[in-house]
Amino acid sequence: MKKFKLILAVLIIGVLSSCQSNTYDEIGGYVDTPSYEKNIKPIFDNECASCHFQGNTSQGNYNEYYDYATIRQSVEFGNTLRDVDSTHTMPKSAAPLSKAKIKLLYQWKNTGFQP
Repeated sequence: MKKFKLILAVLIIGVLSSCQSNTYDEIGGYVDTPSYEKNIKPIFDNECASCHFQGNTSQGNYNEYYDYATIRQSVEFGNTLRDVDSTHTMPKSAAPLSKAKIKLLYQWKNTGFQP
């Protein structure tokens, strides 16, 4: 009986120690084919629109994020992915985007920018 308890304890400790600590955002953010309306627009509305909005010229020349066309163009041809991923210079006034949100932007691009 002692052997059984010891083996059970070792198994439980092994399982618990192998678990990774991820936030819900990191493990719940994957979508096969993200769409602009459902998945991408909320990221830009919550993380970018406070500075990058139509008509704002107070910070100089930078992209405006207010509709599908401008966001798609910036992700496809601009520096958006670089700025949120490798350099983490955006967003300036908040914490960097989560890994899940960055992966979602890449997935949106890789699956053809679904509206």
